[in-house]
Amino acid sequence: MIRAAVVNHNTSTWTELAVRSLFAQHPGLDITLTIYDNASGDDMTGLRQAADQLDVPIVQSGFSTDSTHNSHGEVLRQFVLDPANADCSYFLFLDTDVCFTRQDTVNQLIDALNADERAFGAGPRMSWDGETVTPAEREQWVKNRCLYEARLHPCCALIRNTPAFRRVVEEVGLSCATLMEGDESQYLDTCELMTRIMRTHGLHHVIVETLVLHAFGVSYPNAWQNLLAAKQERRDAWLNRFRSQDAGEVRSAETSRHFPE
Repeated sequence: MIRAAVVNHNTSTWTELAVRSLFAQHPGLDITLTIYDNASGDDMTGLRQAADQLDVPIVQSGFSTDSTHNSHGEVLRQFVLDPANADCSYFLFLDTDVCFTRQDTVNQLIDALNADERAFGAGPRMSWDGETVTPAEREQWVKNRCLYEARLHPCCALIRNTPAFRRVVEEVGLSCATLMEGDESQYLDTCELMTRIMRTHGLHHVIVETLVLHAFGVSYPNAWQNLLAAKQERRDAWLNRFRSQDAGEVRSAETSRHFPE
């Protein structure tokens, strides 16, 4: 059993795509998803329809879109420590701006964990369109270690439910952190401190070569705002396809891999 969580932060259309694509690309997967909502004020009509169709609860996180800091890690912490999730085999963290563009991605993450007993978690490669890896993205990987090397990125992270992991989450959490190092400081993004501590247990994370679409930076203001319109256009193209699937249109596995960009 997998317990999954996604946090909606005024990103309801993105979250609808994440939810629909998860279930459309993983038929028969033993998974239960919860949508945690940060008191979003955007139009949630499509998200609520998807949640009703797929029997996915929308739960208020206790945070709002006006919280002082990024609340993502703390919402995930509450999710992991919820007694209702204590007996699951895996946790699956999803960012709101993820879309599963290939079938059985989560199954591949499970296979990767089964193949490496010292791996505490697994994640996929991230792609702007979910189909290709562009040279610009490769350059970003080199410059930004927290995409793959420094942490298990919570955009799509499958994690074993173990006593060690739950204890780290309980004592340290999953939120961003700043290390004060004499005259300098070091910023650790969501799940990065947790990843470091899991390494002290002799445990590491693995990256699987399958791809997911990750739009990046849609929940909070950032330097990529000029790209938002193009991201939304791609999002809506994928979402229209998944809505059609849910309405009963049948596609082969191969066709489902090649939705419009």
